[in-house]
Amino acid sequence: MNLPRLCLPLLLAPLAAQSPPNLIGVTLISPLVVEINHNTCSVLSSCAALALPPVLPPAPVFWPGGATWDAQTNGLWTTTGNLLANITPGTCTVNCGPLPCPVTAGSWCTGLDLHEGTDELWFIDSAGWITATTRSCTPTINNAWFTGLVAAGNLATTGITVDELRGLVFYSTADFGVGSGTIYVAQIATPGVWFQATPVQDCLPAPTLITGLAVDAANAVLYWTSGRGTFAWSYTYNPSGPSVAFTPGACCMQSAPFGDPLTDLAIRWGGATSTGGPCANGNCQPCPMVHTLRTAPLLGSVLQLGLDQAQPGTVTLCGIDTGPCNAAGPVIPPFCGPLMLPLTSALLVLGPGFPAGPGPCQATDTELLLLPSNPSLAGTVLSSQFVSLCSPGGTAMSNCLSWALQ
Repeated sequence: MNLPRLCLPLLLAPLAAQSPPNLIGVTLISPLVVEINHNTCSVLSSCAALALPPVLPPAPVFWPGGATWDAQTNGLWTTTGNLLANITPGTCTVNCGPLPCPVTAGSWCTGLDLHEGTDELWFIDSAGWITATTRSCTPTINNAWFTGLVAAGNLATTGITVDELRGLVFYSTADFGVGSGTIYVAQIATPGVWFQATPVQDCLPAPTLITGLAVDAANAVLYWTSGRGTFAWSYTYNPSGPSVAFTPGACCMQSAPFGDPLTDLAIRWGGATSTGGPCANGNCQPCPMVHTLRTAPLLGSVLQLGLDQAQPGTVTLCGIDTGPCNAAGPVIPPFCGPLMLPLTSALLVLGPGFPAGPGPCQATDTELLLLPSNPSLAGTVLSSQFVSLCSPGGTAMSNCLSWALQ
């Protein structure tokens, strides 16, 4: 594994625009894990989260629950308020848990997000506390901050999400008695000290509940749900205020299953598209050479480019270029197969890496790329491919991946 590298020349030319992200969340009653295309207001998939029983009476007057996407596990961290699990959408297979949700005594988890920069899960609970834990099974508490927003009567906190590019954290409250909601904004350095409170309205327009949040920081869009529908609000940040100006956007008035409202939202980041397959020549063994992204390509984060099922004792290089992989590329000796990268002047090579593993074709390597904190690069399409060098001679190559900065 190599240290993170900042690659500015590679990222100067945005190409295809990024498609809208898919939203995913957990519902209150069943509960269900539901994936939604906000662009078309359609439900893509749903499954029953059997590992997380619904909150049974005597339930609080508010709606506990939280959700956040984890690109490392391709799973959804989700809670129904007292139990936490990592679940694979579509099948609801349990990857981790269920285990107790880390909250202050006597409270419920009401919101959840993943802070990629610190590799932490951030929870907000009904006692008004934000708790940061390790992203692990089982999470360990790292820090906690008090917001002052304590559940009282029909009012409670309902969601949390983090914009790491601008150093902001958004959280929300809802008054379930009158059906109104408010978005609060704080700086990540002092998450408990909010500097702005903004009431929400749906597209009728009328005051409405807000039960969950998710942020697309690259495109400066805050998604929120009323439990029934999903809404997209773009925003601009003025750090000298500080202040955030919201512009209401597209509405999906009925995204959740009828009678089973959403308690939180997350964004399921787009994955990579694979092209081609492995090859080997000379002294290299014919290993699968599987190249994947271990994390999501989020601007401002460290991207982990992974190689698995490789030959141990070799030297690896990872090429990264602008543009998608070519379906067929040139075969340049001594390489065993085609270089499917676009091969532009922006080509970057990471490495050398040294795959290690317990046996033949069981070695792994991870190369790290520090992605710039520049929202203007959102939607830039890049590609990557691994090459292994074997001693005394020979090469092996992986599949090629195309992926977009998000």
